[in-house]
Amino acid sequence: MKARQIMAMTASAIRFEQDEKEWINTFAQLNGNSFSAQVRQWTLERLEDEMDAYDLKMAIAKDNGERIPFEKVIADLEIAI
Repeated sequence: MKARQIMAMTASAIRFEQDEKEWINTFAQLNGNSFSAQVRQWTLERLEDEMDAYDLKMAIAKDNGERIPFEKVIADLEIAI
């Protein structure tokens, strides 16, 4: 995960059914996390995954089909392998 600047955190409320909260809390404890830290981690990981998927979608939309052979890249960069 990327290094982050220390910032003031704000609180948000998310409603869970009691059994859902217990399930998440049990998982969090198994991983040495608090309930809040676990939900925060999952949320940020999901956001990153969604952003990656969006970036891929945009890259595919811009793709013109041109491909450069690996051997040419190596030669152009003068890399000895």
